[in-house]
Amino acid sequence: MAPSSMARVAGRGGPEAPINLVQLATNTLGNRDLEVQVLHLFKSQSSTTLERLACENDAGVRLDLVHTLKGSARAIGAERVAMVCENLEVRMQSTSDTATEGLIAAVDEANRYIRDLLEG
Repeated sequence: MAPSSMARVAGRGGPEAPINLVQLATNTLGNRDLEVQVLHLFKSQSSTTLERLACENDAGVRLDLVHTLKGSARAIGAERVAMVCENLEVRMQSTSDTATEGLIAAVDEANRYIRDLLEG
């Protein structure tokens, strides 16, 4: 499968990038318009999720939010965000320590990368 035009032009598209653009292209079947749409959706959803996590007290709801964000991150190739979510899920199930600073940092990094990618 040929990489999308987005993957070809990204300067930071290697394994160190916050988003694996090859994975994104694979998941969107190389459709650049769809790539742009899902990146915009992730930026919006991830920001909303972090806001909800900051205000939510119900442990079950918080766990669901993190789990949903993990799936969204994997869908766009944001594996660092997904791994932080996965680790947070484990902590949330076994302790009351549900600090989200690492998640906030990972999401911020991914969203900055998306912004730079889309604004070009």
